[in-house]
Amino acid sequence: MDKCYVLGEAVSYTKQLQNRIKELENQNIVNSAIFKWKSKASSNKKKYSESPLLEIEARVVEKKVLIRIHCEKQNDIVLKIHELLEKFNLTITSSSILPFGASILVINIFAQMDEEHSITMDDLVKNLKNHLLETCESQL
Repeated sequence: MDKCYVLGEAVSYTKQLQNRIKELENQNIVNSAIFKWKSKASSNKKKYSESPLLEIEARVVEKKVLIRIHCEKQNDIVLKIHELLEKFNLTITSSSILPFGASILVINIFAQMDEEHSITMDDLVKNLKNHLLETCESQL
């Protein structure tokens, strides 16, 4: 084998890979929505206001949904989130809850949309935000 042949095959293979990347990027158009609501520092910069920490991020690829929530620890918060997602016809395939510090939870949820029902990520995030903020206010 000579060097010209090897280089020609490498260039050809690189072009094939670039075309495949373009195809995959076109197939998997990702829709996402993000909502962030963070506590703001008060005037003395040591105490925080009563507004809760809440960050919600949702992404969808085809009918698969990834939801990431950062929130303050509350009683039964994960159960309430799961119940709400089921109301939106999302089937939860996996869920993880990690404590961060003494009062914060990081919740990751993988779900599947039903074929006949779908919800936009903006609507999902908006409804989660409203539900979680109501839950926070009711526990204050």
